[in-house]
Amino acid sequence: MQKTPMAHGLMSSLILSLVLSLGLSSKISIISLIVIINAIIDIYCFNYLRLRINKIKVKDIALVTVLLIPYIILVKLTLYLILPVSLLIIYLASSLRKKYVLTNISGSSFLSSMSLVWLSMISYVKTYQFLIILSWIMFTLTLASIVEYKLPFRKIDKIKIIGYTLSLIVIAIALTYLISGNYYLVTLYLFPLIALSLSGNKIINIKEIKKIGRIGMYSSILFVLISIFIYHLLILSTPIALNIIFIHKALF
Repeated sequence: MQKTPMAHGLMSSLILSLVLSLGLSSKISIISLIVIINAIIDIYCFNYLRLRINKIKVKDIALVTVLLIPYIILVKLTLYLILPVSLLIIYLASSLRKKYVLTNISGSSFLSSMSLVWLSMISYVKTYQFLIILSWIMFTLTLASIVEYKLPFRKIDKIKIIGYTLSLIVIAIALTYLISGNYYLVTLYLFPLIALSLSGNKIINIKEIKKIGRIGMYSSILFVLISIFIYHLLILSTPIALNIIFIHKALF
């Protein structure tokens, strides 16, 4: 495999998706270790394959086949996996048709949806876990949409792309509340909503995109940490939280 420059956005998105999947899993096992090793390999290989999509060769197909083996063996099939599969199909179709804006947005969304795939390798995906990952995907989609319209060489109408993104966020919020009735999960959508409200106008200097990338990375880290906190301490009430309550009642 030839050496290719690492896309830092791709790497950070996959790493955070892996952290989220591990954070949402209720147990650490040998399978978790296998998923971590597999994900590290995938991060490197995805970076290589993204540059080969329009000129794929037999060896690339062979590589994809090998990469699929752990997923075929370990993934526990669920209807939730329709989401990452759909995003992958949109990414491949838009990439082959050279629809660059849609390619970048769907590609970023697919990378974040890998947390759903990795989680399904560790255990069966629960409804609350899926809804948290859905909000993660929507946040990533929002950040990708903002980056695309802010690029000075993109002829994209700001109102239109924000309108489309906001519509998807509203649908996701409604779906989350109807399924769970949980306000904590709904609050996670403050991240994409705040990002849209602070998106601003197009940048003039392309070098400014690095600053936007850093802000996106820091906010994504915060999102993942808060998501894990909400799931374990506010939704599941983990043994740690229960022990604290028990001790408090015993003492007072």
